[in-house]
This record gives sequence, C-alpha cells and structure tokens, in this order.
Amino acid sequence: MGCKSRALRSGTILEQVQNMLGTIKNLVLGAIVLCVIAPTAIAQVSWADAMVDAKRLDFGVIATGSEAVKVVTIKNTTQYPIHISSISTGCRCAEAGEPGTRLIQPGEKTSMEVRMNTRSFKQQRDTSLSIYFDAPQFAEVRIPVSAYIRTDVVFEPGKVDFGKLDFLAGKTTTVRIAYAGRQDWKIKNVKITSPELTAVLRETTRSGGTVAYDLEMTLAPETKPGRVRDIVTLVTDDASNPYVPLIVEANIVPDITISNPNIAIRSLKPGQTTTVRLTVQGNKPFLIEDVDCQKMNDCFEVKMNDKENKVQIVEMQFTAPDKPGKFNEEMIVKVKGRQEVLKFMVSGSITGG
Repeated sequence: MGCKSRALRSGTILEQVQNMLGTIKNLVLGAIVLCVIAPTAIAQVSWADAMVDAKRLDFGVIATGSEAVKVVTIKNTTQYPIHISSISTGCRCAEAGEPGTRLIQPGEKTSMEVRMNTRSFKQQRDTSLSIYFDAPQFAEVRIPVSAYIRTDVVFEPGKVDFGKLDFLAGKTTTVRIAYAGRQDWKIKNVKITSPELTAVLRETTRSGGTVAYDLEMTLAPETKPGRVRDIVTLVTDDASNPYVPLIVEANIVPDITISNPNIAIRSLKPGQTTTVRLTVQGNKPFLIEDVDCQKMNDCFEVKMNDKENKVQIVEMQFTAPDKPGKFNEEMIVKVKGRQEVLKFMVSGSITGG
C-alpha cells in the first residue's frame, strides 16, 4: 500500500511538472509571435500615417447651409506604388470625395476633399475619415473630423461662387446672410486676406429677433488665371463664437493660351538648323512682343507677326550648339500690355559631330 501511494504521488508531481513546462513553452511561443507580428502591425500604421498630411480635420464653427471643405493630401514617400482600396466616413454629416488617383507612384501625391453636410446636420458633429490601403500592404489611417454647425446663421448660397471666368473679366456676386436669435445681433466686420477680393455688407432687415444682410463680393479683373479658393470671415458681436467662415471659389481661365506648350526638336548635330512653330491663341486680337529664354538664347532666331490677331504663329529657327546631349529649355512669351508672361518648353538632343 505504501509503495503504491508513493507511486501515485510521484505520477502526480510528474504531471504537474509537464503541465508547467507546457505553460512556459506556450508563453515563449506567444512572446515570439508577438515579436514577429507587433512590429509588422506597427509598420503598417506608421508608413501609412506618415504619408497623410492631415492629422485632424477641425471645421470649427460653421453656418447652416455653408460650404465647408477641407483637402487631405497623400504623398507616397515609399519606394513602392501604393493603392487606396476604399475611403469612408463614420457619419453622413461628413462626405469624402474621390481622390485624384487611387494608385500613387513613388514620389507622387494625390488629394481628396472632405465636406461637412451643413444642411442636413446641426450643432456639434464628431466623426472620422478612414482611408484604407491594400498595397504594398494593408493599412488604415483614421482621421478625426469635427465641426459645430450653427443653427442661428444661414448662408444662401452656401459659398461665394464666381464660377468660371475669363481673365480680366472680374465679377460681383451676392450671398444672403440670415440670423435668428438676438434682436441686437450684428456683423461688425468682414475679414479678407486676398487683395483681389473686396466686400460690401448691407443690412436689409431687422425684426422680431431676425436679422438679414447682403454680402456683395467682387473679384478683381487682374486676378491671375487658375483656381481660386479662399475664405472670408464674418466677425459678429457674439461673445462665445464671433467668427463665421465663408468659402470663396472661382476658376479664372486664361484669355490667351499656347496651343503647343511642349515642342520637341528632332536630333541634330552641332551647327545644324531646324524650324519649329509656336501657336498662341486669344479671345481677342493681341500682339506678341518677344519670345525669350535664359540658357540658349543664342540658339533661337524668332520671327513674329507685327499685327494684332486672335491667332499668332511664331516661327523659331533653332541652331544646334556645340554641346552634345539632351536639353529641356523653358521659354517665355511676352504679350503687349501684359505683365504676366506665357511659358512653354522646348526639348531635344544634340548628337556628336
């Protein structure tokens, strides 16, 4: 009996030791797995986060009906192409637009717009923007989004939109501002940062706690061609939230453009010549004063028309210099009566003699 009892105890101790060794083995294996997986997970988050410029989208205090837009830019800083698989927001109060491209090559970038829905949603809104990547490996970037949409101030329309304009056209447009609340509420000032914008504010009604203004905005004719996006700020007498932003947008189209901004010259030996033509078009008759470049000015002989026309054809005779190799030269066109110049590129190669 005594021997059997000792044998049983010995078996029990052996089982306990085996179980303990098994537990230690599992802990070691778990630690190894964590060491392998955790850096990978951290890498997935870090490489994606580093490429997105926005860490938080805070729209601040905005008016009902206003256009509220922020731009998120993604730059591929890796050595591999990256692919955006999907984009989503946690609430319909924020809407994400389609990026310029979903496949971003190394060194390239793309952007997307995020808009607050100020007509369907009111007061404090907190949500997030999620950007998912599936190449070169999976990752998610989540950006907090917040805004406070005022219910007492309404814009109609929701932004100052000058639309598409020809250069030197200029334009004036009006936004109506309605307020409901204090009888003595006032807009004290309109802050403008762009020298091309001017504002005239007129109070139109004040009765029974409602106030209305007309904000007349003018875009100067001298505004440079390209897309215009700015913000004017209404300064009110509210103690807690005195500032109300209003987006300004326009697209200025050049009235004079170069039809062939990239001219390729055939391969030449030093001293050989060739002639290329530059075509410049305008909405109205104009005159070209000069065509010039900095580095290869002696290589070009230019013939220009001395009469104003809507279409100008400039002949350029190029003589290859005694400097073999490829060249890519920026040239400028000076139009009579204009300070702004037009630019185009001329490229080619000079072979050995």
